Amino acid sequence: MNLWRLRDIRKDSRLDKPLSSVVLNRRIQALADFIAGPLQAPHMLAVQEAENRELLEALAVRLARQGWRYRVVLKEGNDPSGMDVGLLYREPVRITSVDQLFAEQGFHGHSLFSRPPLRVTVQAPRQLQLVVVHLRSARGLQKPRVHEKRQSQAALLANWAAEQDGPLVVAGDFNTAWDAGRFSDSYERFAASALFNLWKLLPKRERYSFRHRCRPQALDHIWVSPNLETSVSRMAASRGNAGRYQSLYGSQGVAPVSDHDALVVYFSTGG
Repeated sequence: MNLWRLRDIRKDSRLDKPLSSVVLNRRIQALADFIAGPLQAPHMLAVQEAENRELLEALAVRLARQGWRYRVVLKEGNDPSGMDVGLLYREPVRITSVDQLFAEQGFHGHSLFSRPPLRVTVQAPRQLQLVVVHLRSARGLQKPRVHEKRQSQAALLANWAAEQDGPLVVAGDFNTAWDAGRFSDSYERFAASALFNLWKLLPKRERYSFRHRCRPQALDHIWVSPNLETSVSRMAASRGNAGRYQSLYGSQGVAPVSDHDALVVYFSTGG
């Protein structure tokens, strides 16, 4: 779930656009209502565009008031505007380790990943690795440097995933989709790996999480390893966020809560 640049009330950099305390309070409550309501309080919720751990902890407090007790994971990345990826999870989920992938990987004198993939090792109720991602946007895609960075991110992560032996989920905002020319290059890199894209479980007309100029796009993806594919019982996409830009900006992220629809995957209880 992309949290649509969820920020706090402090200005920490020239690119930071803090929220007022009133707007922040309303946004946190709206997100809690959305997670507990339409999303039905998932056991693990991978998130993008959260400024810091404190915001996710504030969200967890609101969810606790509704009877859902979440724990929070977030590690600061390299994004100059302060955006990070994170995870909320609740029982019976147990995790044993958290780290970042490729946080030190360079690219022309800068970090390859502004938001390094967050790797979480899950011990129960099943053993797997979850990697939460938010890859480089397509802004400036006509520039060779931007295209190269997107390709480098996709290749490095896809190659790493192909080398993993155990169950693996790679989920988040990939900022790429199929059948869209140069914009699809990063998607094609993952499609060439051994990972399975869960969009394939939905009818073609439902395979989108975003709308660009009214056209549906699948920017968000959940990829699973072959040894986990048979454990997936179904996949779903929430509706009501994507494409509602006038309402989103008019309400400052309260109704709807994001410009992306959220994706949900259900696993069988066995295995």
